[in-house]
Amino acid sequence: MPDGAAWVKITGDGLAVQGRCLLLGVVFWPDVAEDYTDIYDGLDATSGKKFCRIEADVDQTIPVGFTSPVEFVQGVYVDGKDSAVETTVIFAPLD
Repeated sequence: MPDGAAWVKITGDGLAVQGRCLLLGVVFWPDVAEDYTDIYDGLDATSGKKFCRIEADVDQTIPVGFTSPVEFVQGVYVDGKDSAVETTVIFAPLD
């Protein structure tokens, strides 16, 4: 794990980290089947660049790790399907 690695849990939508960082992983907790969360490189879902969508077929925790960290330029914004989904973003700041 890189020095300074941290995590932030977002319920629903929200900014996980502002500024350049390495995205190390995501843990998604849907409250029902067919929930999803979208991960953006940006400060919001409107101006950010969508990186990925994590979607659940069933109500089951989904951990997503990357073999190589992914550099985000503006920050990490999470856009959950509704206010009940929880997404934990694991990252290392670069600035």
